[in-house]
Amino acid sequence: MNARRPELPLSNSRLITLGVVIIVVLIVAGGAFVQIGPGERGVLMTFGAVQPGVLSPGLHLKVPFMQSVARMNVQVQNSQSTETAASRDLQDVSTTVATNWNILPADAEWVYEHIGTEPQLMNKVIRPAISNAIKAVTAHYNAEDLIVERDQVRNQIESQIRSALVPFRVVVDAVNITDFHFSPQFAAAIEEKQVAQQRALQARYELEKAKVLAQQKIVEASAQAQAQKLLQATLTPELIQQQAIARWNGHLPEVVGGRGVLPMIGSLTAPAAAR
Repeated sequence: MNARRPELPLSNSRLITLGVVIIVVLIVAGGAFVQIGPGERGVLMTFGAVQPGVLSPGLHLKVPFMQSVARMNVQVQNSQSTETAASRDLQDVSTTVATNWNILPADAEWVYEHIGTEPQLMNKVIRPAISNAIKAVTAHYNAEDLIVERDQVRNQIESQIRSALVPFRVVVDAVNITDFHFSPQFAAAIEEKQVAQQRALQARYELEKAKVLAQQKIVEASAQAQAQKLLQATLTPELIQQQAIARWNGHLPEVVGGRGVLPMIGSLTAPAAAR
């Protein structure tokens, strides 16, 4: 039988290499590195306790099994909310509002510690603030005025939402009203009113048109009357005789008598006889 070789002790270099491998495995397994992407901030926690400050985009080191990191989106996000509220004239109005907002990057750890994740922020803070602003502003307007004063209504809703979200480290970039929805009865009443207004405008147009036509006829009649007066003032017996001669076609006028049709020559021969 062959003699069994005695086992040689590990060299120092092998021990070092083995130690490094074990450490690397523990680091990788325990997640010692964390990467924060663009538009994000990291919230560092030690045994679940939020640590001051935030992790900016890039690669960061944390203690495995002791520390964890929560990512918070600090980019501009859009949220749409539809809220039904009563107007000043007690009409039910459904208003759809689109709100652009974002978390202040430097306060991401405060938001996470006091409110929670982004869905929790939306449910606990942002949606209630939008709902309250829509109801408060809608109550100051008649339903029809909401459409006419749309820009003013939007500005007031935006102002209230901004003020409500400032304490929660949320910035409002823009608020837009995308839709007003009224009850079928009120919508029909608005449509009927618009039709009546169009008819009134058409009737007013027709009346103005009739007035213009009547005025034109008056002007034309006045002009004709003045022309007639001027003509009568300028006519003389000599001028009338000249116009008659100028228009004579060479035939004597005829009259019907007891002897048949006779030419009227008396008026033409009388002057000669007189001479």
